[in-house]
Amino acid sequence: MRIVCQKCAAAYAIDDRLITTKGVRAQCPRCRHLQLVKRDASAASVTAPAEGAAPPAAAPAPPVAREPRSNPAAAPAQAAPRNVPAAAKPPEAAPKAAPASDLFGDFGELPELGPPGSVDPFANLGPPASRAPASLPADPFANLGPSSPKASPAAKPGPPVPDAPGVAAPSAPKVPDDPLLDFLGPAPGALEPDGAAPRSPPPARASSAPAAGAVSLGRMSARAPAQAAAPAAKPETSTSCRSCGKALTDAFDQALGICDDCKQREPAAARESSVVVAPEVAAPPPASGDLELPMMSSLDPAAASSGDDLSGGELRSAGATALSPDSRVSSVKPARTSHITAAPVRSAQRGGSEGGSRSVVVGLLALVLLGGGGAAGYFLVYKPQQEKAARDAKPPAPAAVPPEVLAAVGRWKLQFLELEGTSAEHLAAGQKQLELDQRVAYTEAEESFQQALLLNPRSTDAIAGYVQALALGRGPGMDDNSFQEARELILAAQGTAGKTPALLVAHANLLLARSRQPGNLEQAAQLATSVLARPEASDAHKAEAHLVLGRSQVATSRELANQEFDAARKLAPNLKRVDYYSALAHEQAGQYGLALQQLSRRMELDPQDWNSLEAAARIYVEVGETGRARKLYEDRLKAKAGDVRASLALAVLRYQAEGNARDAVRALKDLTKSASRYGPRDASEIWSHLAAAQRTAGNNAGALDAAAEALKVVPTMPEAHLQGFLVALAQKDVAAAREHLKGFQGRLEDAALEKVLEGRMHLLEGDAAGAQERFQQAVRLDDRRMDAKLLEGVAAASAKKRDEAFRLFYPVLEARDWDPLRLEPRPALSRFWLRPGETLVGVENVVKALGDRPEDVQPLLYEALVRFHQGDRQTAERLLHSVVDVNSNSGSAQAYRALIALEAKGPQARGFAERAVGLERGLPVARLSLGLAQAAAGDVAGAMRTLQSALDVAPKLLSAQTKLAELLVASKPKEARAVLEKVVGLDPSYFPAKKLLFKLDERG
Repeated sequence: MRIVCQKCAAAYAIDDRLITTKGVRAQCPRCRHLQLVKRDASAASVTAPAEGAAPPAAAPAPPVAREPRSNPAAAPAQAAPRNVPAAAKPPEAAPKAAPASDLFGDFGELPELGPPGSVDPFANLGPPASRAPASLPADPFANLGPSSPKASPAAKPGPPVPDAPGVAAPSAPKVPDDPLLDFLGPAPGALEPDGAAPRSPPPARASSAPAAGAVSLGRMSARAPAQAAAPAAKPETSTSCRSCGKALTDAFDQALGICDDCKQREPAAARESSVVVAPEVAAPPPASGDLELPMMSSLDPAAASSGDDLSGGELRSAGATALSPDSRVSSVKPARTSHITAAPVRSAQRGGSEGGSRSVVVGLLALVLLGGGGAAGYFLVYKPQQEKAARDAKPPAPAAVPPEVLAAVGRWKLQFLELEGTSAEHLAAGQKQLELDQRVAYTEAEESFQQALLLNPRSTDAIAGYVQALALGRGPGMDDNSFQEARELILAAQGTAGKTPALLVAHANLLLARSRQPGNLEQAAQLATSVLARPEASDAHKAEAHLVLGRSQVATSRELANQEFDAARKLAPNLKRVDYYSALAHEQAGQYGLALQQLSRRMELDPQDWNSLEAAARIYVEVGETGRARKLYEDRLKAKAGDVRASLALAVLRYQAEGNARDAVRALKDLTKSASRYGPRDASEIWSHLAAAQRTAGNNAGALDAAAEALKVVPTMPEAHLQGFLVALAQKDVAAAREHLKGFQGRLEDAALEKVLEGRMHLLEGDAAGAQERFQQAVRLDDRRMDAKLLEGVAAASAKKRDEAFRLFYPVLEARDWDPLRLEPRPALSRFWLRPGETLVGVENVVKALGDRPEDVQPLLYEALVRFHQGDRQTAERLLHSVVDVNSNSGSAQAYRALIALEAKGPQARGFAERAVGLERGLPVARLSLGLAQAAAGDVAGAMRTLQSALDVAPKLLSAQTKLAELLVASKPKEARAVLEKVVGLDPSYFPAKKLLFKLDERG
């Protein structure tokens, strides 16, 4: 019968003999859809004519192109049983009804085995040497045909076939092969027609009919010559629907026997019957004498259940005929949709019965022979076991937590001893805090993400959020330990979850927190570019990537940076940090007016944005407008009375920018009275600033007490440890200094400054070599640190290395690579406060001790250089005067005397400078002193010429460039701006140049 798939409309054929009265379930070979196929109720039963008779007329077939199908014989030639006389014939027995639970009940009617010894059905199953002689028929199962006149409706018996061994079976003409069943190919070990040893299966070839006498176990029936002599009549197709009686005009509907409307109304349970029929598959036909493997659906115990008993005188093969009329369709659905998957076998209810035992024997025989130990065993036994094992297999174990994550979680456990809630709750809280874009919120988000990771160490979202909060909240103030820990966490998360956009953005922001380290800016830009290239990245992640690209390009191209900031605004209009970083870009480019305008607009939109307020106040301090910075904080206190951060900022402004340490101490003490109301970090920060203010005011004892109070609240507070270290350094307390050094080591904002302080520790311990090494490292980290170069010479002098010390001091003295008016870069406001020149405090008279006679002026000259940069101008002038008294030809001594006189606005400054240039014309510091003296005297043209000549021999003299721009402001403002922007580009912390640029912005 030709079937049309209800799902994909593919047409395929099914052997009519396999369709029961209740139908079978067929599977589409294209889409694997299962549908119920029923026999046409109106099809007339056709009985094969007797030998030599004309075949009856068949009903007209529908006009549908049909694939050629085999027409197997109804009655096979019977082989003589083994060890039984040729004349013996097993008696026929009346058919019995099979029990409902028969294991192989779906094999249809099977005959009784007969009395013991009458017929041996296993006669031809031995090795070739033990088989029957060659005269026996080739079919070892010739006696498996029906033994009773009763036949199933699916297959009609042909004319009687002689079953005695002596009766020769007539030759069968070639019949077309069955493509539905022959796709399984010949069975291994097929018998030769003459009973000889089995031969190897023939190679694939074009389709042809099998030779006479071939046995097809694929159809499990012998092809009888009598039936094959006349073509079998095709079953009639219905011309009316079997459900509603409507006439069928469509050929496919006629083939199905049901109209399309009734077919759609059929219940799903009926369409999904457990009987499975294999689709047509083209395969080469077997050669003569070859065995064909059976169709697996006919062996599926869940496919159909026959109600016939395995009785009768002859064994009948399963699949050769259709199921018996009383066969039942199993309601058990297979576990898989594959048409070759065996369904669960029903257990026999009648254990130990003769029919059940014979069913088991026949079933085992079929499995052994048909599969040859291979196909049947695989599909019925091995593959179901595999599927069951796959179902029972446990899910794969989750990936192991990276050791970096375990180490971080182990360190954090002590911070959160009473942890409540779930990881998802803490994760959501951290995300909300990040969206606020405020410094305090960043700190809270950092803790929320830590707690989320503690509860779920496999949460990569918690790692991404923690690193993002850490990078945005602490920024350059992040200590080295936290930075390293965060970088290890982000790399471990990328190794587990891949480079997701969230992890890439967090990693890029982390690198920007260390933007001064070589390669970090470039790597951050690469990470941001990869985020933009990922299709799964959200608009928020892309906006963050544009923001990272803008921040990485601020130092090189302000225009490109602003383009990236504009792109970030379009993608995420509510991303508050865009305006903040855009203002910082304007600041770094020297456009302080634009930066302050943008920060003001940002504060109008969000008055609670502390970052913008703090940035604006810092810019005012750096450009010399400390009063405007104070007003910002005072306005904040008026709008929000009792704001501890604004009160603390005002106190810090007093002792760091205004030089009023006493008032700052009083204000900070007032804040400490209510420190218990604040959080631990805020309280510790207040005590740390009080220690710095006390030390600035000269009260080292009060500074130590305040630092101790800060460390009681937060034992790891690096600011408090720094103040304790500086007091211990001044008091030459080696043990206390070493202990405090451990407290802030790796946690300062300035890595070069940290190396300078480490060198001072080694110098205090008497380790001159270790000190020199640290000072050299500081210069390599930041070549602006002239204090590190001076301390390197002091270390050599402490080791009594006179020549080496003088060699190290001379480059600083001539001011070719360092500006003599600037000791080191320093922030205007800082958590880690040091007084100007404080890194040199405590190294007095070390160089002077190298002199052993009064006329030796070099130690005095370099000692004066150290005192000059310490800020002790009076002692420096006295030492320089001594040098000039002994050696009046010292141009460097005259130059520094001129600089001291200019600072004091003394009238003798120009005379000192002119003598310095006259003595050593090529000395950069001499030319600088003369140019500054000429400018102070009002000689603008002469000052410009002299300053330009100083820059010709020492391009890094920032003070000379700034003074030259100041002289150009009145006549050539554009040229002055260009010079000042160049200075700020070389050193953003050079405040004199920033002050002039701000004045130019205010002029318009």
